[in-house]
Amino acid sequence: MLRGIVSLVEQDLFEWTNSRLTLSQNLEVLSISPLRQEASAREYFRVNTKENSFVGVFCPPETESIEQFIFLAEFLKDNGVTVPEVISSDTKLGFMLVEDFGDKLYQLHINRQNYHHLYSAAIDEMIRIHLCPPHPKLTSLSRNEMYMQMDIFRDWFLKDLLDIEITSERNEVIENVFGTILDDLITQPQVLCHFDFESRNLMMLENGSTGVLDFQDAVFGPIFLDPVSLLKDLYFKMSEKEMCELLDIYTSKAYEFGLMGNFNTSGIKKSFDFTALQRQLRIMGTLSRLHLRDKKPFRLPDLTTTLDFAINISARYDELRNFSVFLKKIIFPELKKTLKEIL
Repeated sequence: MLRGIVSLVEQDLFEWTNSRLTLSQNLEVLSISPLRQEASAREYFRVNTKENSFVGVFCPPETESIEQFIFLAEFLKDNGVTVPEVISSDTKLGFMLVEDFGDKLYQLHINRQNYHHLYSAAIDEMIRIHLCPPHPKLTSLSRNEMYMQMDIFRDWFLKDLLDIEITSERNEVIENVFGTILDDLITQPQVLCHFDFESRNLMMLENGSTGVLDFQDAVFGPIFLDPVSLLKDLYFKMSEKEMCELLDIYTSKAYEFGLMGNFNTSGIKKSFDFTALQRQLRIMGTLSRLHLRDKKPFRLPDLTTTLDFAINISARYDELRNFSVFLKKIIFPELKKTLKEIL
């Protein structure tokens, strides 16, 4: 059943899903409804039958491919990671029907009472991802790619969103920070990373385990990419002590399974912080581009928290302190003014 006014994508997905389920499982689709809005072009829908439900996915084939998602769903599942099964797909149309993990998203259910348990369960899944072996269909992040990920902070966030003039002096500060971060990231152990292992992409399952979503960007990269995504979450605030306790849980397991190699334990927190700063710069650029290019302003409020993270982290290290001052005295007031005009 289709509600009132629906999009063409929703109608086409309804008809495609109904035909696939009728043929494969003798099930009739009773209803379809939109799920959460995404930062990407992907669209998600819950598909209900009399017996159960599925998740319908649309990836515009002209801009996104579902082939890597389908490969990774099978690859990760084969390596013990709890990811949804792909029931059916059509790569030309960009449609997928996948297993429904329910509605208990970490982002909406995590609290002061359960956070330690939930994060510990998530770390178990993270370790399973990091233990995955190389595969010809899996790429590795290069230094240049990690530089370009940060560079959208300068282009989309500073220049385009805030209209900040990048003088030669400011550019030197930015380039020095980029170089300092990258020098650390390329020396870290390299593992398969989910690349966006945050509470928005984790599900509480009935059996007590953690379901992992949106893994299509998985790539080999610095080992602290995923711990940073989880523990520097925009949607749940922890004290530094609480965060370090969970980081210790991760690193203890990583050493136990041989993921850390000979990495010096004294450098863990610094590498974690530098990786966090790289992620935060990337996020600020991505969310600015999402608003300016894709006309999706719904994540703009996250910029304030992300910038605050970046200010605090860079203030801890002598080699990053000038950058922290630049962010705090120049960028923060401009962001506050810009968001007030937009929102």
